[in-house]
Amino acid sequence: MRARLLSFITLVALLVTLGRAQAGPCAGAACVVAGPRLLSVDSGRSAVLNPLLQGLLGGGSVTLTAADWTAVAQTDVRLSAFLNLLQAQVGAGTVQDALNADISVATLLEVAAQAAETDGAVAAASALRALALGVPGLTGTLRLGELLQLDFPPGAFVDSRLNLLNLVLGGAQLFNTRNAVTTGSTPITLSGVSVNLSGLGLGVGTVTPTIQAFVQVIEPPVYRCGPQGATFHAASIRVKLDVNFNGLTVNLLSPSGVDTGLDLTLTNLNLYLEVARASGAIGLVDAVSDAVTLDVTPGVARLALGTIPDSTFFNRSVPNPFTSLTPVRVATTQVSVAGLGLLNLDVNARGLTDGTPGAQAVTFGGPYPQTRTVQSGFVGVTNLVTSLVDTLSVGVRVSAGQTVPPALQGTVDATIGNLLAPATSTLKLVLRPTLLAVLTALGDRVLDLLGTGIGQAVVTVTGVNTICTLTGRVYSDLQPDGVADAGETWPGPTVRVNAVLGGAVVASAPVPAGPGTYTLAVPEGSVVALVTTSAAGITPAAPAGFVFVNPPGGQFPLTVAATTTSLPDLDFGLFAGDRLSGTLFRDDGRGGALPYDALAQGSEAGLAGLTVSVTGSGGTRSTVTAASGAFTLYVPGSWTGLSLTPPAPQPGLEAVTGVRVDGAITLATNPQGTGLRPAPLPDPAGQVRAVSLGLTGRPTLTPDGAGQTEAPATLTYAHTFRPGTVGTLTFSLGAGGTALTADRNCDGTLDAAERLAGTSALVVGDSWPRDSDGRLSACALEVSVAVPAGTPPGTVLTTPVGLSLTWQDRPVTDAAGATDTTTVIPGATVGKTVENLTRSTPAGLSTDAQPGDRLRYCLTVTNGSPDPLSTLTLSDTLAGAALYAPGSLTLSGAPLTDAADADAGEVAGRTVTYRIAGLAPQASVVACLDVTVP
Repeated sequence: MRARLLSFITLVALLVTLGRAQAGPCAGAACVVAGPRLLSVDSGRSAVLNPLLQGLLGGGSVTLTAADWTAVAQTDVRLSAFLNLLQAQVGAGTVQDALNADISVATLLEVAAQAAETDGAVAAASALRALALGVPGLTGTLRLGELLQLDFPPGAFVDSRLNLLNLVLGGAQLFNTRNAVTTGSTPITLSGVSVNLSGLGLGVGTVTPTIQAFVQVIEPPVYRCGPQGATFHAASIRVKLDVNFNGLTVNLLSPSGVDTGLDLTLTNLNLYLEVARASGAIGLVDAVSDAVTLDVTPGVARLALGTIPDSTFFNRSVPNPFTSLTPVRVATTQVSVAGLGLLNLDVNARGLTDGTPGAQAVTFGGPYPQTRTVQSGFVGVTNLVTSLVDTLSVGVRVSAGQTVPPALQGTVDATIGNLLAPATSTLKLVLRPTLLAVLTALGDRVLDLLGTGIGQAVVTVTGVNTICTLTGRVYSDLQPDGVADAGETWPGPTVRVNAVLGGAVVASAPVPAGPGTYTLAVPEGSVVALVTTSAAGITPAAPAGFVFVNPPGGQFPLTVAATTTSLPDLDFGLFAGDRLSGTLFRDDGRGGALPYDALAQGSEAGLAGLTVSVTGSGGTRSTVTAASGAFTLYVPGSWTGLSLTPPAPQPGLEAVTGVRVDGAITLATNPQGTGLRPAPLPDPAGQVRAVSLGLTGRPTLTPDGAGQTEAPATLTYAHTFRPGTVGTLTFSLGAGGTALTADRNCDGTLDAAERLAGTSALVVGDSWPRDSDGRLSACALEVSVAVPAGTPPGTVLTTPVGLSLTWQDRPVTDAAGATDTTTVIPGATVGKTVENLTRSTPAGLSTDAQPGDRLRYCLTVTNGSPDPLSTLTLSDTLAGAALYAPGSLTLSGAPLTDAADADAGEVAGRTVTYRIAGLAPQASVVACLDVTVP
């Protein structure tokens, strides 16, 4: 995973235009810190850091150990956590407000310690609190926004890190600048600086002068995160160096190196160094290859030897204190003068040089963080020392307190003139290695901690990334239709567009009334852009009286990759009123759900293609449900007296079970839907109201039956019943009904057990078969009606058949019914004749017969009623010993088979049966069969 930017990231300047927002471009960005990234701090650096911090802060007693400083240097805290803790500590409304707040050093150190603890860096937190105890009572303040000057939103990179040593040193430099702290009372001792004077004829070897450095920050550093062209710089530093040779005496040499026999005693060197800020600019950023080029220019270095009053050198209002440079005594010598004896002389010197380095391009390629030292050989320590020494002005004068008689003044002047060249050459011989050693130690031990140096700059790139500009508008969608039409502006309720990454706001833009346009910077990663009412909002929130239309959830997901070149406009449409987001479904407990609770569960399916309406003072708005049963209705905020109208009754969806509105439930008390057709709704209040509307079927029993018969008879009527929904069914059978048989398992067969069950209750549950549209399937029901003997023709018998369904676990009962009507008719007459076929006797009521004769019996059926007869059954049983002659059945002359098959006759034992489909009024049919006499 590519290293992320150290999130020194703050709010980008938000651009608002009155025109249409355009798609935003993307660009690479980098973060640069003026300073090193130390992996550890040894005792030498620790000895420097303590007085350096103490001096920059203007007091106290800093005594951190090398282990303490190492813990601080090795700790990179999450910037998002640091900024959030800072915001909480100062009570600021936003992170940007916290960065712009005046805070104490104690606050800075405490927030840094809390951030370290959040990341588990207990040792670093302890060291920071020890540092705070070492500098108590500081009255000045600092403003972190002056140190962290950033082009992108705070928290844009949730995994970004902030090095605590860089933060502490940068904060100390900022404090030093803002509070005019001088360092005269807290020098930094550079111990163990060795100067090798051996081999120069000076009569000494390696010496170790006492060196003290007094440091002041003239201009604080700027750490920067930005795109190509963003600038950064290190601090501008003034350092006074006191180099004490502790009375070191060397041979005074002639310019040719010959020992003059005189000694030169070295005193103190006062050196003054000013390093202007090292500056740079972010060049080409290639986020894809994780590379960045920096154009870096080390600061102008100015070095002087002499003396400058502290009140001038450490006065930030004096732009060029070197104009006050005067010579200073650097050595003494004695010479014998005839007539005077030993003459004490002072050697004074004054030198000033400077160098202007050029810019250099440096390319970083990761992994990050990565530190580079950019050097300019022309302005390096060696060249600067050479220039100073070569141009050094040296003078020799009689020491104070030494009296020279006027008569000897000429001799003394001649002596001084003779000593000037040896003093100058000897002093330069000493100064060259001394200045090289001192300035090298200063740079290595002090200046690079501050990100600067003589002819060099120390910069750390903490990462590269892609940042995109996101533009769009927020508008009031009047229709609403999810499209920003001409004239649809934003009326002005306070809203913002926030970019959220990893659960934190990384950018926030206010939305102006009128055009509603916004612009904000979006970092690399999976970002969510959303409308909310505060800069800290991480979830969508519509202003009072409004609901989201497009997108319905008020947020868009975005993915910004290293290769992303632009982002499309994102427009947010809101509606002034309520949004009813509902589901219409079959509420009958399918899949084990609880039925009739107006809450879709289990396998309770949504209902598609049905119309749902809302009615109020402003009219009616309707919509058709989607395939899932979902529907959305928008209710203008000005409407009152609202009601929700379910779809018109559909087959199998005739009953409303209940409605839920934001958890408030109204359940059906009867199958007619009293109070639910329509159902009342609350007045609009800018709410997204969750609506759940349940429907189910009502029971049916069809068709009505009608038949006619003579008395006595029993007729059977076939019906179909559909339960409608789950619950308990009970059947009823009225006058004349003798039996009711229901297909209780709806398997298409009326079995013996079902015939025995009769009208007993039937539980209809989730296992009941269903049609393809989800309705409970219809099943067979058979009713038997008896016509008693002696019932006069013309009598009409009415038999009601009913079923009652009680909803499962609900006190709602529904019913259905059918009527079977039976008309008693005169019926048919049957006449019977017999003829002896063997003896050819005519047909009559009787005949003589002998064993072996074949007889033919014929039954004549005549419909004597005025109405046609249907479904007649004629049966005759052979009497006596006569034997049926197989294959002899006929009906009106047409032969019939003996088997019980598709034709109208059959023989079963000694019983012959004929089935007559119909018989018109006054019509007859003749059914015949043959027998033999045994």
